[in-house]
Amino acid sequence: MAVAERRLVFYDTETTGTNIEFDQIIQFAAVLTDENFKELDRINVKSRRLPWIVPSPVAMIVTGTSPSQIDNPDLPQFPEMMTLLDRKLKSWSPARFIGYNSFYFDEPILQRALWQTLFPPYLTVTYGNARADVLPLVRATSRITPHALSVPTIASGRPVFRLDRLAPLNGYAHTNAHDALGDVLAVIHICKRIATRSSALWATFLDC
Repeated sequence: MAVAERRLVFYDTETTGTNIEFDQIIQFAAVLTDENFKELDRINVKSRRLPWIVPSPVAMIVTGTSPSQIDNPDLPQFPEMMTLLDRKLKSWSPARFIGYNSFYFDEPILQRALWQTLFPPYLTVTYGNARADVLPLVRATSRITPHALSVPTIASGRPVFRLDRLAPLNGYAHTNAHDALGDVLAVIHICKRIATRSSALWATFLDC
């Protein structure tokens, strides 16, 4: 199967903090769809904290996660979670891997996690895969076809592109923001809206 058939993998991570070099993925979720956003498969896995990882208090507050939750002995250990991820994501390949602000955070922390657990790290750009980041697409949409999306603003009028504010304003009940699967479903909703209301821009996004 060729990448041109456009199987799409929407994915997101929840982590112990925002430092790519020192923090850890504690939840990974992804939904595989066809080019019409029909769901074909999904994965949603969590990992217990590695013993040398010190979670960021801010990250724990934002995600609503307690120390006891990430130290739960019933959760898979980190290498076990990454083994499941590597097997599943390779089985979905070739595909386009799509995240929200993923180029600057989710993708590099996923690469590091794969490397740490002795898997080839560049999964999203090998095995016939390609990658894309929805955040630049949303910014472009707000300028090129502003009718396609409602964009929240702060008091000064500056636009805000945070997913937890953007998704509800565009008709998605984002009650589980900062849960990896909840964020994945929110991104799919935003992409459907852009594809419907700005089809040429969406097609360009996929082709690039």
